[in-house]
Amino acid sequence: MRGYRHILVVVLGSLFLVPAWAKKPVAHTPVLTVEQEQQFTYYWYAAKQAIEEERYADAYALLEFCRLINPNDAQTTAFLGVLYNGMGQKARARQTYRRAFELAPGDQWFRYSDVLFKSGTKEDRKEAIRVCETAFKQQKESVKNHKRDQVENDLLEMLRKAYMEDGQWKKALAIQDEIDRITGFDDYSAYYRYRIYVRWGKTKKAIEVIDRYIEQDPTDVRFLKFRIELLEYTKAPKEDIYRMYDRVLEVEPYNLEILNSYAYMIATQGGDLKKAERMSAITIREEPNSPYYLDTYGWILHLQNQDDLALFYLKRALWNATEETVRAEIEKHMRQISK
Repeated sequence: MRGYRHILVVVLGSLFLVPAWAKKPVAHTPVLTVEQEQQFTYYWYAAKQAIEEERYADAYALLEFCRLINPNDAQTTAFLGVLYNGMGQKARARQTYRRAFELAPGDQWFRYSDVLFKSGTKEDRKEAIRVCETAFKQQKESVKNHKRDQVENDLLEMLRKAYMEDGQWKKALAIQDEIDRITGFDDYSAYYRYRIYVRWGKTKKAIEVIDRYIEQDPTDVRFLKFRIELLEYTKAPKEDIYRMYDRVLEVEPYNLEILNSYAYMIATQGGDLKKAERMSAITIREEPNSPYYLDTYGWILHLQNQDDLALFYLKRALWNATEETVRAEIEKHMRQISK
């Protein structure tokens, strides 16, 4: 029995990290008498204590008492679902989460939609979208009627994820607009807009988003790298790509990934080989066993007619390479030099 309790305490312990346990749950219809309200409150807190003390059978019985007094309390129903889930009764947990959602769509949407998304089926994904849309509609109505301050960010994020997974790009952007109304346009917003446009095939729009954010923060290396990726994808002139690499190195002069990529691009597409050698030399000085960096350095040396030294570095690269694709690339370079 101890092992059973240990498993469930991990699953159920997270309940006490959320505000739901911090106050008595709101009892919905039917209207309770004062005595019933007191009983409901007593049993509910007793169930909370039983869970804290790992008395799960008692917790279950107490939550059932709560349901007898008020079968329409969505929060109690949701936590019964958590208990079922912790006991390995996944189907019953799912049914209980669904019941909790039906009782309070605007509040008890997360667990049910999360189960649906994780199932991976097309039907469940559609149902998850319906659940999130219903919750979104109800929360917006609550905001309109001043019953809550704003739509939950978690719900908006889940709905955006749902639309992206379903290929509903316009709806995903509309939800991002809702998020931006709460948080403003920031790196988070720019990142998801970039992802939506790239997956949608709207590369120019993706570039516009990245450029807009770079104007806001020209030192954010992550977005400068996104810009490089988009330039490479659209087969922009190499001079434009080189300028973007230079911008990254102005911010982070020792960014090894950028130094290696920049040097290798010069080696394969043309440019200042001395500059490429200097950049590549920094990478192998910092990480002398990296097969990627050693391969780049060796190939640059070859392009400058230093084949003996080039083969020395390529052999070191091959010695340190573990991935077959990397080894194949290094061996290809060695064969070309040895011709």
